[in-house]
Amino acid sequence: MLAGLSLRRNGRRLIEAWVKRPSQPRVQIHTQTGKRTCLISKVPPVFEYTRIRSSRTFFTETIPPVLLPPAIFTGLLLGLWTWKCFWIIVMQNKLLYLSWLPPFSRSDKISDYMSECKPVQWEEKRIKSLDGTELAICEGRISTTTNKERVSIRPKKKSVVICYFQGNGGSTPLRLPLLSQVLRTLRDSSTVPDRSSDIDYTIVALSYRGYWTSSGSATQSGIERDAQAFLRWVSASYSRQNTELQIVLWGHSLGSAVASSALSKYLQMQSKERTPSGDALPPISGLIMEAPISNIKDMLIALYPQKWLPYRYLWPFSWNTWCTATALEGLAGWRSQAPRQAVDKVNNGASGYQASSVPPILILSAENDEVIPSHVAAQLEKKGHDLGLNISRKEVLGAMHTEGPTKHDGRKALVDFIRSYTS
Repeated sequence: MLAGLSLRRNGRRLIEAWVKRPSQPRVQIHTQTGKRTCLISKVPPVFEYTRIRSSRTFFTETIPPVLLPPAIFTGLLLGLWTWKCFWIIVMQNKLLYLSWLPPFSRSDKISDYMSECKPVQWEEKRIKSLDGTELAICEGRISTTTNKERVSIRPKKKSVVICYFQGNGGSTPLRLPLLSQVLRTLRDSSTVPDRSSDIDYTIVALSYRGYWTSSGSATQSGIERDAQAFLRWVSASYSRQNTELQIVLWGHSLGSAVASSALSKYLQMQSKERTPSGDALPPISGLIMEAPISNIKDMLIALYPQKWLPYRYLWPFSWNTWCTATALEGLAGWRSQAPRQAVDKVNNGASGYQASSVPPILILSAENDEVIPSHVAAQLEKKGHDLGLNISRKEVLGAMHTEGPTKHDGRKALVDFIRSYTS
């Protein structure tokens, strides 16, 4: 095969290749008999060269040869770009619910963090989600009884259970030192020492499906079922005779959307469902949204601010539709549609808010949040005010995404909010 060369004939380009082929044996035909005789020469065969012609494609016809390498390279980049976008859409659950970060977080143990949690005692419990998926829960308690009060211990008259909904990454044990610090502050910040033993503070933290030791894989519909089963379990497990049970929801980052959505559904079923003892479901006394997200679209834009990156434009293809603003609208809709008589009966004896009203909401935002844009918290606060909700916001100076409660101002605002609506 010789090298091909390009020529232009009859108004079109042709690619010509010269192929080396041996000549055919000579054939002689006798005129009298009509017989054919093949004469094979003893000399070496004579090679002939045959030209093979093929037309160029439309792509190569319209692009000058000098531009072919850049065009092929650009096509490869576009192909890889499209391929990556496709897999981001297909694998979005794995990229959104980061239960595998940091590495080996699913193998964490409560005992690994006990030295940082003292004197809070943590215990793992197992519950079933609405679809039967087995979930893990961490329960933390701290004694609020001083040495002088141990001589005559009075029975608890009020039980405050703080339900914690974590963000999209890490395990529950990783957050136990922070939650323990909040419990210690609740104990130490009592304004009436003689009544410190009247309130029993407990924090229960939910591990969504696919997180820590919980079974299953994380999906939005599955996590919503987990949150509802979690609140039902809290209502049934902590209800006691002669004890007033109040529940506070606390969600961080993605957990703020989970908590606000769970609150909206919980309020809707308050007038329909009862605890196993036949009592009405206990009230929700408050909702804390720490470093809250607004929706998936804003999250993508915040994570990928560069306009040339394709990932920020993939939100229409997301089947995860977490939206805190929509949850706030659901709370306002429940308030306007709930029968006042039923709500009065459910909320009878609850402190901190009136019948047929939504529980108060605290937004705890971080000044130097590296994940959520600073304007999100302000927008949610304005949205809540426009809907007529009892909502307030505290910006923690110098705090990053996970540092709100670790700063003195943030922890004080959180503790004061809990005490204000549960005391």
